[in-house]
Amino acid sequence: MILRKILMVLLALSFALSQADATGKVSFAHTSLSETRKESAVYITKTGKKYHRDKCRYLSQSKIEISLKDAKKNGYEACKVCKP
Repeated sequence: MILRKILMVLLALSFALSQADATGKVSFAHTSLSETRKESAVYITKTGKKYHRDKCRYLSQSKIEISLKDAKKNGYEACKVCKP
């Protein structure tokens, strides 16, 4: 049991250190996996050039889910209204 706790602390520290920015500051983000997944999913349309949040008023019936990474890679820009 103690070994498991030590392992969890070491894993958390190694993750935090891997997330350190160029100045060496470590930020401890407290987001769950589901929150991270929600943040990384955005929506595009068949004809548009922007990506949107799920509830954006500019999404049409052709709402297509895509990862934020893929949307940026494919040249889509963020919607200025919903600011995903």
